[in-house]
Amino acid sequence: MKHNWSIICGKSIVDQDSNQISLIDSLEQLNLPQDAFGKDLNIQFHVVSYFTETNTSKEKKIEQIIRLVDPQNNQIKEIKIPVNIPEKFKRFRIRNIIQGMPISTPGMYKFLLLIKEGDNKPLEIAELGLEVLLKK
Repeated sequence: MKHNWSIICGKSIVDQDSNQISLIDSLEQLNLPQDAFGKDLNIQFHVVSYFTETNTSKEKKIEQIIRLVDPQNNQIKEIKIPVNIPEKFKRFRIRNIIQGMPISTPGMYKFLLLIKEGDNKPLEIAELGLEVLLKK
């Protein structure tokens, strides 16, 4: 399985007829007022990943793990998503809608994306950054 790309965005829409995805409002930075820090920010965003697979002879069950790490390198949230990849699928997306984000301080927040196959140790496949700034 090969990870091709991942993105944090405000919204993603999958067209039911073509199965194409539209990624709306890619998130690289948030500007927040002082009173937003030290709370769980009421925000919804999507983390979308695209993969390709060469071994399509059987169904595969994996788990995607998203670890949110604050600027002090403390893990502040972890989300585990079970994923079933049907037999003969050569490409697939994992689309996660995440509600809420703990914000402790301004700085660069990291979204660590990991994949766990079977009993194997989770493998980090991507690191996405979201800069949080104090609004002036």
